[in-house]
Amino acid sequence: MRHLRNERGVALLVSILGLVVAGSLVTAFVAVSIMDHRTASNTRRQGQAFAAAEYGLGQTVGNWNSTSLNLTAINVSVAVSGSTPQGSGTYSGTVRRLNNELFLVNIVGEDASSGAQARVGSFVRLRPIDMDIQAALTTQGPTRIGGSAEVHGQNVDPLGWASCDPDSDLAGIRLPQASDLTTQGKCSDGSCIDGSPQVDADSSVADSTFFKYGDMDWDALVAMATKQLTPSTHTGVGPTFDANNDCTTSDQDNWGDPINPASTCGGYFPILYSPGNLSISGGAGQGILLVDGSLSVQGGFEFFGIVIVKKSLKTTGTGGHFNGAVMAANVDLDQNTVLGNALVQYSACAKSRVLTNAAPGSMLRSRGWLYSY
Repeated sequence: MRHLRNERGVALLVSILGLVVAGSLVTAFVAVSIMDHRTASNTRRQGQAFAAAEYGLGQTVGNWNSTSLNLTAINVSVAVSGSTPQGSGTYSGTVRRLNNELFLVNIVGEDASSGAQARVGSFVRLRPIDMDIQAALTTQGPTRIGGSAEVHGQNVDPLGWASCDPDSDLAGIRLPQASDLTTQGKCSDGSCIDGSPQVDADSSVADSTFFKYGDMDWDALVAMATKQLTPSTHTGVGPTFDANNDCTTSDQDNWGDPINPASTCGGYFPILYSPGNLSISGGAGQGILLVDGSLSVQGGFEFFGIVIVKKSLKTTGTGGHFNGAVMAANVDLDQNTVLGNALVQYSACAKSRVLTNAAPGSMLRSRGWLYSY
């Protein structure tokens, strides 16, 4: 028997099958390429969002706003926001106070082009400034007290300041050797000085007493200054307010409001720095005052906090009233002169309040961060 074989059309079928297989491979390749591209784009966008969140965290902690954050009540949050320098992303979040020293910083970063988001966070602890304050007035070199001036190492809370923790008294005056102290006038018998002890002759008093603060030094503290003063005479220092009764911290002569602590400037404790000699006449302020030169005070000026003078301190006439602690380094061994009716009064409350409010934030090294999309 003969079998008829007709193979016409087989080539077409093979060609069609080949095209189908090739098309499937091309489709699969395109699909994988698109998926890879989308995955890479998503990864890039998430990376940009994460970078924005990290930038926001670094900005918040690195530029710790002690003026507002350190005064936040426990379990209260403060909003923060900003953008990256190139505008590729933005960040927003909160700083929540957990206790007296601990904060939780929670930041969400967002990619500007896609809206992708990433979240980072960190626990931040306040790093108090450690100052070696052991007397109402600490000096190094010749010191003269006279007129109606008084120096008190007995701890006194400023009038109207609430929530002040009790503390022990300090020495009235601390200096390297007792022979450096001269008293005259009504204070010729030393009766204008009190404390525990009245005069502390401490040979360990040196430059480091005035310019080293734990792991910080003078330059680091100056770098933290929130306001640089013009080395000149400042008259009538005092709080100023805008139309909404908010504290105008940009005013160079606004150094807070220690007389009315309930005002909007009552919680403003600036770090003030004068790069040269400074003269003050009248008014009131609070915070930390750093003078890279000599300080002259008259006109009944009152300051609440810590004063550190690189050279000499001089009060005349109605003098000045210092509540907290004063340290005059006398680096050129000029004579410190406290005359008139000046008052140097130790106040643990004023000291601790300004140091706490000036403390920078520092991320915890252990379990100090979180990360999520």
